[in-house]
Amino acid sequence: MSETLGQKAQIVAAGRSEQLLNIQALRFVAAFAVVVLHCSFYTAERLDPSLGIYALGASGVRLFFVISGFVMVASSHRLEGTPHGWRVFALKRVVRIVPMYWAITTVKLAMLLAVPAVVLHSHIDWPYIVKSYLFIPSLNKDGELHPLLGVGWTLNFEMFFYLLFTLALALKIAPLRLIAPVLVALSALSLVRTPGWPAPLQFWADPMVLDFLAGMLLAIALRRGIRVPQAAAWFCLLGGLAYLLLPLPRPAPYGTFLFSFACTIAATMAIAGAIELEEKIAGMLPKWVLFMGSVSYALYLIHPILAPVAPTLMKHFGLYLPVLAIAITIAIAIVGGIVAYMLVEQPLTRRMNDALRKRHLYAAVPPSPPAAVPSHATGGPD
Repeated sequence: MSETLGQKAQIVAAGRSEQLLNIQALRFVAAFAVVVLHCSFYTAERLDPSLGIYALGASGVRLFFVISGFVMVASSHRLEGTPHGWRVFALKRVVRIVPMYWAITTVKLAMLLAVPAVVLHSHIDWPYIVKSYLFIPSLNKDGELHPLLGVGWTLNFEMFFYLLFTLALALKIAPLRLIAPVLVALSALSLVRTPGWPAPLQFWADPMVLDFLAGMLLAIALRRGIRVPQAAAWFCLLGGLAYLLLPLPRPAPYGTFLFSFACTIAATMAIAGAIELEEKIAGMLPKWVLFMGSVSYALYLIHPILAPVAPTLMKHFGLYLPVLAIAITIAIAIVGGIVAYMLVEQPLTRRMNDALRKRHLYAAVPPSPPAAVPSHATGGPD
């Protein structure tokens, strides 16, 4: 079984049926938690200020980060030591992340330009907007290190991690050897950072970066045949998810190093348990859950644009029904995510991948030149 899991781990990001289906399901769980968070936030902000906000939904991001660290190591092992492995890795990450993010960010920008009053937490500041497109952390109008599309702050972490990974492949260094010291140093700097630091350093000096490292270590452990014991797998999966998403006691206040580290451990436990239980659970997962796992990125990006619609309209018509507003908002977000995935993300990604393959830019090793043909074989001069 460990060999099977190891093989699946190496292609978990390839988008084929052999991927780890439990991980695909957890992508949806993570995205849905964030959606519920923002649906409750916008309903409280625009309809009923007394409504509680599901702040624990932010923990879905921690699952995303650990999954990212795991997938990058598992899927890029064949690229290590190859001449163009760094280029293949970088291009695939750009194709996966950038087009959809830029598309939704442009929608947000268009809304800001056309109807500024609708967009409450952004303003026209072109240097800030350019940095948002380029994944450079910058302060918004509220003094927060969030890009124009607020949820894009997680992609600022992701792209930084991908940059480090690309650098390791380019230098032909084992990714863990280069990335681990950087992430550990940044997490340590979080203990002494101050508002006077440059915005990018303030942003990346966060203990949250250890999530990526934990995912990397998990993939390496799986490759070496180190697995969670079957008896502990259910505890890891359910216990990790419960700690992240339910109001359980925390070891320290939100925002502290200890709080973040506990979340890293919980997210890693959940992912490790899910991997070990692949053969037990994957076959029972409904197809719609796996489909929504594929939709999760589009859902994550587009839902903040759609979430204010229902509470704003309900307030306009005097319908102060916050629970109904949240339910409607979640439904709108899911439909919007599916539409964005099927009509924008899928075709756009497919076209870009096809174009890059035709140019042989996805080849980690340069194609061999055609064998030399003796001149006399072609009738040419000797």
